[in-house]
Amino acid sequence: MLSLYVHIPFCNQKCKYCSFNIFPVNNLSNSQKIIDNYIASLTKEINFYSDILAKPQIKSLYFGWWTPNKIWAQNIIKIIDQIASKFDLENLAELSFEFNPYPQQEIYSIIQELNNKYKSLARLRYSFWIQSLDNKILQQSWRETTFIWLVEFLRWLRDIKQSNNLFNFDFIAFGKFNETRKWNQQLWDQNTLNFFQDFVNSLFAESFSLYTLELFHWSLRYHEQLKWLSTTKTWWPSTFDLTTWRISNDDDIYNEFSLLKDIILDSWYIRYELSNFSKLWKSSIHNRVYRNMENYIWLWVAWSSFLNSNIPNYQKIIKTINPDFDINNKWIRFTNTQNITDYINWKIIDPNNIQILNDDDYLIEKFFLWLRTDQWIDNIDEFTNILVPNYQSLIYSYQEQWFCTINDKKLKLTDQWMDVFNSIITDILNKI
Repeated sequence: MLSLYVHIPFCNQKCKYCSFNIFPVNNLSNSQKIIDNYIASLTKEINFYSDILAKPQIKSLYFGWWTPNKIWAQNIIKIIDQIASKFDLENLAELSFEFNPYPQQEIYSIIQELNNKYKSLARLRYSFWIQSLDNKILQQSWRETTFIWLVEFLRWLRDIKQSNNLFNFDFIAFGKFNETRKWNQQLWDQNTLNFFQDFVNSLFAESFSLYTLELFHWSLRYHEQLKWLSTTKTWWPSTFDLTTWRISNDDDIYNEFSLLKDIILDSWYIRYELSNFSKLWKSSIHNRVYRNMENYIWLWVAWSSFLNSNIPNYQKIIKTINPDFDINNKWIRFTNTQNITDYINWKIIDPNNIQILNDDDYLIEKFFLWLRTDQWIDNIDEFTNILVPNYQSLIYSYQEQWFCTINDKKLKLTDQWMDVFNSIITDILNKI
């Protein structure tokens, strides 16, 4: 089976921390023309893969990045209808959408229309980017909402939720604590934190996503804070390199992440992936497909797809992408162009970012991805060729620190392991 991810690259405006390829439609005089061109190119890409892969079954269909509402429900439905005409959706396990929680009336009407259209599906999943309940963070990040509006939005969702809906709520640990009158550190304010705890305890949500803030060099907020640092350079040693300084304080980011994570876990949500928590059997199928390295294609600029030789016409798609590739290889990863103009003009795949994976490449990806999740590594010996020579003693030392459990060569991470995932991976992988 195959899963599809459809990226919708339109926002009202670009949030200050955002590093993704998006069109801020508020700043574009020709936004409707760009949207029309996008849908036309997307349709071509859908047809391209359908023609090669001969109408495979689709396991999950995912619309993101937070803003499918910018092309309106009728266009979303039109795209889904196009996919349904070219692929087999009869056994579709999950249809997902990501939305910002604003403009509220716009989101309300689109959800109601989608609910009516797809009420017979087994799973209709919505993920809402709340991100923070702190008004200062929302304002500084150019989020078009406030805590009070978010409360109203969440309460409204109770009235429209239907039996096949799964609701996921996304938050970011920005590492921003407020100081109380007694000079204590307080996340948000107590009333806001109490609301979050009550909301989680209500078990209204099927799942939560919790991310840490990463400020890339090309994000607006990074450059604003870098400029501020430049004006206070006398505070830093002469050897201090501003260009390599991580903007947010790592300890504060982790402390906020840990605080919110514990509230979620205390309400009996399961941490099924590094940044994702869900009720039992309610985890995102889309996330599972990606982490389990099942077949998926991501549609739009700069996204990476992964196919293995189990999918029909696998050899044909390899030869279509590049006639010189070895058709007998088992796995291929390929990335779409990063140039929006090229994509609109139908130059979709980046020839410099096509990988035919050998056995070691595959094992590295599998080890890295699977250990971000709650599943077992069934046999640690399978990975011997890519691990450091003393990996066994390292694993047993991790087990003593309760980072993992190992039994009959089956390796499983713990909650603590996920928190120190990157450093452990660096220690144990021999080929990275």
